[in-house]
Parts: sequence; structure tokens; C-alpha cells
Amino acid sequence: MAQTPHGTDRNLQAGIADLLKRMAGETAHVGVSVRGGMVTLFGEVGSTTERLRTRQAAIGMHGVRGVADEMVVREPGTPGASDADLTQLANRLLATDAAVPAGAVRADVRGCVLTLSGAVAVTGQREAAARAVRNLPGIVGLRDDIRVARPATDDDRRSG
Repeated sequence: MAQTPHGTDRNLQAGIADLLKRMAGETAHVGVSVRGGMVTLFGEVGSTTERLRTRQAAIGMHGVRGVADEMVVREPGTPGASDADLTQLANRLLATDAAVPAGAVRADVRGCVLTLSGAVAVTGQREAAARAVRNLPGIVGLRDDIRVARPATDDDRRSG
């Protein structure tokens, strides 16, 4: 590694990566590379504000000669959002839906396909979970792996 005036590129990279980890959950999808004291930031951030804060944090590190900003701003839940962002948003939607029992259903996104898993007491809760996330922008498919303890009866269907 090339030497910078204040340590190796490797040390500088580790210091910036550590700083970004401490930034209150922000920059979770930002990578850092350093060469000759020149820092490159890459990956995804959730807002322009987060992008600016990330860049300023790197610029403020002792030994940084310059910063190349290759970050992309992608708001969670918008087309083009990462699977991690979509997973987080889907789980938030499930957690706030009154018809879905708290903690019973979990969402995971891989390749923009959302998979619901967990266990619920009745079919209506399973259907509510699917409705809660069905129209999430950026999702191209929905797989329902939720187990139901008691399938819906004709009486349930008439009252629901």
C-alpha cells in the first residue's frame, strides 16, 4: 500500500469505514477504497443529505487528500432500490399493519422477489400480510411461505 502523510492507505480506509459504521445506521451500503490518500466512496445511500454527510465525514479524516463520490442516492422502496432497502421497508409495512400479528410474519427480498415467511393463526392474517406488501415499488414477485395454523372456513370468508 502507498504511504500517505499520516499512515497507510489501509489504515485510512479502516478509519473511514469505522467512522461510517458509527454514523447512526446511515451509510450501511457504502464502500470505501483508498489509494495514495485519495478516497473513493461507492454504494447506495438513502438521501442526498446522507450522501453529503458521508462525503463530509470522509473529507474530514486526517490524511485524506481528496474524495471521489461514486455513491448513488436511492430512496427505500423506489424502483432500483436495493434488496436490503426493500426488505427493510416490507418489514416496516408488516409491523404497522394492524391485521398482521406483531412479529408473526417476516419479509426477505432477493433479486427483487419478496418472500413472506412465518406463522399465523388464520388465513385472513396471511392474506393481510400479502396485501400489506403486494404493491411495494421495486418488487417483481411475491412468494408466500407463511404457515397457517387454522385454514379459513366458509364462516370466516362470509364475515371477512
